[in-house]
Amino acid sequence: MKLDENLLRIAPFEGLTLTAADLLDEQKYHRSGLHRHNLFLHGHGIVQGLQVELEQRKNSYVALIQAGFGITRTGQQVLLHEAVGVPLEVPKKDGEYMLWLFHVEAADERHLRPIFDTSETRSARVREAVAPRIHAIDEDQADAVALCRINVRLGRMVQVLLPVPRAGRQERAAESYLKPRVVEFIRVNKKIQVNLFRTALLGELDLASLAFHSALISSEFLLIEEGTTDRVLYRTAGSLIHYAHDFYNPLPKTIDRVEHFKEFVRRVNAEIPGPDQGNEIWLRWFDKFERLLQPLAKISEELEKTVEAQR
Repeated sequence: MKLDENLLRIAPFEGLTLTAADLLDEQKYHRSGLHRHNLFLHGHGIVQGLQVELEQRKNSYVALIQAGFGITRTGQQVLLHEAVGVPLEVPKKDGEYMLWLFHVEAADERHLRPIFDTSETRSARVREAVAPRIHAIDEDQADAVALCRINVRLGRMVQVLLPVPRAGRQERAAESYLKPRVVEFIRVNKKIQVNLFRTALLGELDLASLAFHSALISSEFLLIEEGTTDRVLYRTAGSLIHYAHDFYNPLPKTIDRVEHFKEFVRRVNAEIPGPDQGNEIWLRWFDKFERLLQPLAKISEELEKTVEAQR
């Protein structure tokens, strides 16, 4: 379907002799209208589900694809009604690849019908299905939905945790990738605050502590619903880093890990993109945000032991 072509439909009248081409044109009119509706109102990409987990089984790889629904760049609907495990052949050439879910059509041989005035039969139905395939990252596939990126090096396949397009009127390609990280940042910092509130360390930091705690709670509520846009996720992460900077830097010396963490937060806070910056710049910054999760987890574990020992 070409998006810039005018649609053509049948204009029936009494005495019109219908042909197979007429019926195909009528089908094309309705299908094309639906494709345009999908594409212009909802966009292309994953609508829901279709998460991928790459597993290595001995010397082979299997992509576990969850059930879900998506829209291709031509507006075609793609439905995977149940989870499947798809064996993947390792490409011979190293590089980055994309796993796609294609819309495929084939004649259904269960609906054979006789051809008039002949002894032949032909299928009278077309069955729509889906098929996963892997292609090089620079090969665009208009009749498929991008599922995940895969890096191939020296005969090994590694899933790349970067966003793929999601359908919707606003950009939210990164939701499945970013949201768990922001949620984890909130969870660990709340745990750290709970442990610190059990000590006398926060006595002089009421304002910064309250502000950071309020920001964590409000962000947690903001992220409850599915469908958070990329912009909201990026700005939420940036706001949390700003409050984290104000909370951790004046914190009295507790453990060495906190002292080292203060410098990490200063740098990440200093590099927060401006509100007018594009999503690509925010995504590069988010890589720095994500790197804070590991030292935060270690701080939380160490504080947990310290606080328990002081009881």
